[in-house]
Amino acid sequence: MKIATVMLILFAGSILCSLTVEPLPVIEDPLLMTVWGESIELQNITYFCDSLQIARDYSRFATVEDLASGAGYRIGRELPDEFFHPFYVTGTPYRTLVVIVGGAERGSAEDIVRIKTLASSVKGSGGKVLAIDIDVEGTGNDPVKEEFVRTIVPFLDVLIVAESPTDQYLPYLKSDTPILVELPVVVDLVSIFERDFGGGRCCD
Repeated sequence: MKIATVMLILFAGSILCSLTVEPLPVIEDPLLMTVWGESIELQNITYFCDSLQIARDYSRFATVEDLASGAGYRIGRELPDEFFHPFYVTGTPYRTLVVIVGGAERGSAEDIVRIKTLASSVKGSGGKVLAIDIDVEGTGNDPVKEEFVRTIVPFLDVLIVAESPTDQYLPYLKSDTPILVELPVVVDLVSIFERDFGGGRCCD
């Protein structure tokens, strides 16, 4: 019963969101997903992507060396915060970087450099960079988060803010790039993932 209820909520949220959010620019595969900060919604993002069979490599602490290794660089050698999909020839260059953004935690200030280096490398090779902010607990005017925002925005093609305040981003959004998508609840990401990330529901 609980599983059925969750799936009903996901389906309803997907329909509502799909009616109001314009399609994103083409998100090219292979896709590398990593994390900056901490959010209670991280497990839900993993669940959504797995349910929709999103073909992505995920490493919470991915480095530029990992990026250079290309798709599937750790297949068979996963750590607890990593998993990789054998959808591409190992070593195929990544075309999209997705950064899941939470609130600042211990070590987040130092981690800004890692994300900047990843984003710069992807953009330098003609790829796209997306940020999905799920800081639902609202860290407010945190100086570390503000520094992260100031650093990452110039590299972004798309910024998705789900159930999270946009205040820290607004001063740095000077043009149509990045595209800003505001979602009232995190579950609305289901529609975005399904439509724009090339996945498909697990049970279709």
